[in-house]
Amino acid sequence: MQIPLIGAYAEIHYTLKGLKAAYYNNAPEIIIDLPKRCILKRCNTIPIALIVKDAHLFPTLINNISLKIKCSEKTEKINLPFTEQIKIPFYSHIFEIPIKEEYYNKTLQLWVNFTYTNKNNKKIKAINDNYKAIDKHSFSCYIATDDLPFPDDFKKGEPHYHSNYTADQVEFGAPLEIAQRFAYCMGMDWFFVTDHSYDLDDSPENYLVNDPHTPKWYQQEKEIRSLDRDELRVVQGEEISIGNKNKQNVHLLAINYSFLPGKGDSAEKWFRNKPDLQLSDIQQKDDSLLIAAHPFDEVPFLQKISLNRGYWHLEDFVDNDIDLIQAINCNSLPKVYYAINRWKNYLLKGSKLYLLAGNDAHGNFQFMKQIKTPFLKLFISKKQIFASFFTACKTKANDPISGIKSKYILVSNGPFLDFQLKTERLYHIGDTVNEKSAQLIFQCNSSLEFGEIIITKLFIGDLDKQIEICYVKNINKMSISLPKRGYIRMECLTEKMFIAISNPIWVEQHEDTMYD
Repeated sequence: MQIPLIGAYAEIHYTLKGLKAAYYNNAPEIIIDLPKRCILKRCNTIPIALIVKDAHLFPTLINNISLKIKCSEKTEKINLPFTEQIKIPFYSHIFEIPIKEEYYNKTLQLWVNFTYTNKNNKKIKAINDNYKAIDKHSFSCYIATDDLPFPDDFKKGEPHYHSNYTADQVEFGAPLEIAQRFAYCMGMDWFFVTDHSYDLDDSPENYLVNDPHTPKWYQQEKEIRSLDRDELRVVQGEEISIGNKNKQNVHLLAINYSFLPGKGDSAEKWFRNKPDLQLSDIQQKDDSLLIAAHPFDEVPFLQKISLNRGYWHLEDFVDNDIDLIQAINCNSLPKVYYAINRWKNYLLKGSKLYLLAGNDAHGNFQFMKQIKTPFLKLFISKKQIFASFFTACKTKANDPISGIKSKYILVSNGPFLDFQLKTERLYHIGDTVNEKSAQLIFQCNSSLEFGEIIITKLFIGDLDKQIEICYVKNINKMSISLPKRGYIRMECLTEKMFIAISNPIWVEQHEDTMYD
């Protein structure tokens, strides 16, 4: 039986015998959510989602919903006609709020007020959710007249997202239909659905019971196929708990695979924390992806002891041909730079690892609401919000699997950056150049939302000298000397502190090149 460690949205009804959480509520979880951005070229309304969980145990009546919107100094109230008696395990509804011209290129503040009844039929007023002891907060949504500043053949997406198929004692996510709607409004072109392997093998009726026939997996597969569109690709995957070189549990994103078991760190049974599979048990496939999930995130001490959770090691990547790492796992700039520095250290060791960015969002589109202290305290933050930091790959047909496999990949939380090295031919991100020098050509772009680009950085990594040198005075079409063995990569930063990071172009000079 599992004691909650951390989760989002927070599951508030889990109890142990004789122990009820301080944040327990004798009503269902009621959550309002909305996208952080709406792009007018993709939508003319702001979608606002109502999510209700566990109403079969705590039937509720929800009504008197009103929306308060603050735009600049003006505030308006909109009544949302809605009265619903809810008695099912999981319920959701989307309200569509027309976007007025006065909202264009502005950040709105929003609050949603509602009334609900608890199990004792007592009427209670709430704002944005009905969690106890969560700080009061407003939502924000930027209304963009321009699309994200990317060329049409760069497709942007979220590689690590948990839906409502992740549902257990600790956490749950948002319905896929809501994620699809919000993702498109925000400017995404694809997202991977990566629910936990130890949730996908549960019985649909009881998350404490495993079902060897994995009906949840097949139900999700059917739903994803119905939602997948050319303009917004939804691709099934899973986050597998799997064994590293030390037989400790690490997390692997397997995209477009058949179901793979992994409940080593699920804590479904005490002291049974050995991985079901090792990394060596899984083979690469032409139409699938294997991605190391958040390999540089810190593992809490208690999880190391109780759940046998460990770290990714360089040998885990090399020995198992895993060259895609979702090292960026949130939108915190200090943590992003920490992940980049760890990645750089691997690059200087000669490892061709490609950087991906995601958020591990468990249905979080505005705030992450989680259990801070089991049974005692919840907390709220903006660290892991859907598509806040995203991965972009070059693919004309919006095929994110083939696009990522091409290795023409960059990551960003807003601006665009691409570069090439020109000799007798043109080399792109992911290519390998065999030259002493080349002409640097780069393209970067931003928008009003992210601010002007104020700095571009060129990084030249030299494997023989074991150093990476940063140049900030870059001139387009300038000539640069290349190391004998190494890589070239770039970054750009905007005045509002948004960043884009390219993957490398590799340098491998052959003997005949070095002695020309």
